[in-house]
Amino acid sequence: MPQIGYLSEDRLQNIPKRHWAAHEFSFYLHDLIAHLASAAEQSGAGHIQIQLDTEKDVEALKAASNPIDFLSATGRTDEERRLMVNHICAALLPDMLHFIHAGLTALEKRKFTLAFACFRKPFTEGLPLIALLCADEENFFTKFKSDPVGFLDSGNFNRPTKRLAIEAAIAKCSDASFMSADLLHAYLFDFTNTSGFAGLFDKAMHLVTRNHNIKTEAYNLNLIFKDPRQNDIYDASYQGLSYVLLCIHLMQIELLKRMQFPADDYLKQLNIRAAGTYQALFLKGRSKIASSMNETLGELMKCPICHERVRLKKRTAPMFFVTENLECDQCGHVSQFPLAWLMSNNTDDEANRQKSD
Repeated sequence: MPQIGYLSEDRLQNIPKRHWAAHEFSFYLHDLIAHLASAAEQSGAGHIQIQLDTEKDVEALKAASNPIDFLSATGRTDEERRLMVNHICAALLPDMLHFIHAGLTALEKRKFTLAFACFRKPFTEGLPLIALLCADEENFFTKFKSDPVGFLDSGNFNRPTKRLAIEAAIAKCSDASFMSADLLHAYLFDFTNTSGFAGLFDKAMHLVTRNHNIKTEAYNLNLIFKDPRQNDIYDASYQGLSYVLLCIHLMQIELLKRMQFPADDYLKQLNIRAAGTYQALFLKGRSKIASSMNETLGELMKCPICHERVRLKKRTAPMFFVTENLECDQCGHVSQFPLAWLMSNNTDDEANRQKSD
C-alpha cells in the first residue's frame, strides 16, 4: 500500500515502508478524535442551560462549590447527569489522546516499550469507560455518583465486564455493524492472541511477567533486550491499532450526538471516510465504501490530464479518503478532489428530497 501523504516521509523513515499508510491512518484517526473534541468544546456542545426559577435558586447556585453540586442539591437529576457525562467526555478524551499521540510517536522512533506503555491506559481503561457511557449513561451516572472507586475498581470492572460494556456500546453506535466486541476484547485483553496487545501492555509495564502466555524467559527482562531493528511488532500491530482507534472514534460520535452537537452530516462524513480507509487497508476483497463512491461520484471523478474517468481502487482509496487526493488509474496523475464539499452537498440534496416527499 503506497504512502497516503498525511505525514511527511521524514517521520516515517524508521517504519517499514509497507506499513507507512497504516501508520498514517492511525495518526489520522487520532487527529479526527482530537478535532472533534476541540470542535465540540468550541461549539459549546457540552454546555447546558440551568433555569433559575426563584431567588432561592440563585442563592443556592452562589453557595454551591460547583454547578453539579447545585443541580444535585436542588433535585435536578436529568441536568446533573447530562452535565456530568459531558464533563467526563470533555476531560477523558483529551487525556486519552495525549497517551495515544505519545505511543504513535514512539513507534516512529522504534521505541516499542514506550509505545505500548502509553497505549495501555487509553485502550484498557479509557475505551471501556467511554463504552460504559455509550451503553447506559443513566446507570453509569448512578454508580459513578455513589461509589466511583467501587464501580470502576479492577475487581468489579474486570475484563469480562469490559467486554460486555463494549458490546452494549457498539449496539448503540450508528454505522458500527462491522465492529465486534469479541475482536476488540481479543486485541486488548486476550493474552493468547499473538496479534493482540495484552501481552505487549504487560511486558511494557513490567520487567518480568508470570502469566504463562507471556512468562519472562530465563536470563531475560521483558523487551529490555529486544533488537529495535526487528519489525515483528509493526507487522502485528497496525490493524489492531486502527480498529481500536476507529472504535473510540465511533463512540465519540455517538456521545457528541447526545450533546446535540450541531453537525450530524459532518459526523457521518467522517465516519464514512474513516471506515472506508480501514476497509481499503485491512479487509480482504473489495471495499464496499470505495465501490459506493465510484457509483455515487463516478461521473465527477475524471482526470484533468488524460480526461479519462477515474475509478477508485483499494490501493488509492486511503489517499482519497484521508487527503482528498485522487490518483488516476490510467496515467497516474494525482489531483485534488473536493470530497467533503461534494458529500456535504449530496447530503443536503437528499435532505431536501425527503422534505419535498
